[in-house]
Amino acid sequence: NGILTHPLQFCLLGALLAPIRVLLAFIVLFLLWPFAWLQVAGLTEEQLQEPLTGWRKTVCHNGVLGLSRVLFFLLGFLRIRVRGQRASRLQAPVLVAAPHSTFFDPIVLLPCDLPKVVSRAENLSVPVIGALLRFNQAILVSRHDPASRRRVVEEVRRRATSGGKWPQVLFFPEGTCSNKKALLKFKPGAFIAGVPVQPVLIRYPNSLDTTSWAWRGPGVLKVLWLTASQPCSIVDVEFLPVYHPSPEESRDPTLYANNVQRVMAQALGIPATECEFVGSLPVIVVGRLKVALEPQLWELGKVLRNAGLSPGYVDAGAEPARNRMISQEEFARQLQLSDPQTVAGAFNYFQKDASGLVDFRDVALALAALDGSRDLEELTLLAFELFAEEQAEGPGRLLYRDGFSTILHLLLGSPRPAAATLHAELCQAGSNQGLSLCQFQDFSLRDPLHGKLFSTYLRPSQTPNASSPGSPTALANGTVHVPKQKGD
Repeated sequence: NGILTHPLQFCLLGALLAPIRVLLAFIVLFLLWPFAWLQVAGLTEEQLQEPLTGWRKTVCHNGVLGLSRVLFFLLGFLRIRVRGQRASRLQAPVLVAAPHSTFFDPIVLLPCDLPKVVSRAENLSVPVIGALLRFNQAILVSRHDPASRRRVVEEVRRRATSGGKWPQVLFFPEGTCSNKKALLKFKPGAFIAGVPVQPVLIRYPNSLDTTSWAWRGPGVLKVLWLTASQPCSIVDVEFLPVYHPSPEESRDPTLYANNVQRVMAQALGIPATECEFVGSLPVIVVGRLKVALEPQLWELGKVLRNAGLSPGYVDAGAEPARNRMISQEEFARQLQLSDPQTVAGAFNYFQKDASGLVDFRDVALALAALDGSRDLEELTLLAFELFAEEQAEGPGRLLYRDGFSTILHLLLGSPRPAAATLHAELCQAGSNQGLSLCQFQDFSLRDPLHGKLFSTYLRPSQTPNASSPGSPTALANGTVHVPKQKGD
């Protein structure tokens, strides 16, 4: 395939070829801006709510399409091999592409004739990229506006059910990048309209993988530089047959997404996993709970051990049911840390309030878990004592939603919304809105699945192998191979 494998050859071409390619590619990228601007210049927001036609569509669309192909050609993607037949907008209003493994994946837009995309609203402020999104009439979602997702759902449904009036909409249903070893859990956005979708597979069949941009993998500049150093990079784009949803799938977007994920994973020959990203945190589903693929508690332990600190040496000093907010400076004094980088790394593990302070109860529980001198019953008792509150009516103390969510987030890396949902389910069996100590320990110690999960995650010094029966991965519905991902 013309791919270099000798390190010396690769270094030489990296020094000679990559700078020229990257420079020319950036020039072409900025040449795209006039075409993108011209298509939407002078149009009102109301006019942009309808698909564009006429000279704007013909001249600007073809200009952007041609320059985009030149852009990828200059970066070394000399060949785009297409298999299968792209369906018409009437046959499949929605395209779903996977695996999403790199920022080069928009190359799939070219054989798809520049379909509309879904993108973060924040990208509108990025030079050139923002202009291209306006040109594309992209569907924009804001992560900071709760109502934004509802509007996106309505807009996707409107376009997908327009009877071919709108071009196809392209989704990367994984929502972030993985390393192509498995498919992340598909988000339901592409499937909410309940219309037929066409799966599109993206492969980079090169002997040396320089394109993957994954969690804990190489950064943007390194991936760009290594790929531009390749004499030739090949991309395979395969259109699978259109997937027509059953009546049950049309009513249940999650079921629809899961079934399409399995079809695409089978065609790729890789596992379909339950792993997904919540924000920048990779999580898996275990029973009724979402937990971090690698809890940050383990990372905190590494930071403290590298600083020569024994967590058991620290006097917790946290009072039950009473939050004491501390600054980063007080945090450093309490843990007797002097290195600024270590202090910042450890402090950032904890959730801060609007003033940049953290609750010292969080610190006390995390340090107790890392210390390892307590057994699980003692540790869960400490967690309950720290975060349980007095009942509004009646004697005794209960663990309410916020305290429960904090404990699970600290110890297991569970996203707080998912933990809050589980808390509501656990409370349904009783009349209270909180959990007693017995109920909390039944869940965390004696539940057949979640008890095993707690014992696995709270022994970070004995980090399990991904394929071992007790590992978080193996607990997640039998999944063994887990991808490394990076949040977009």
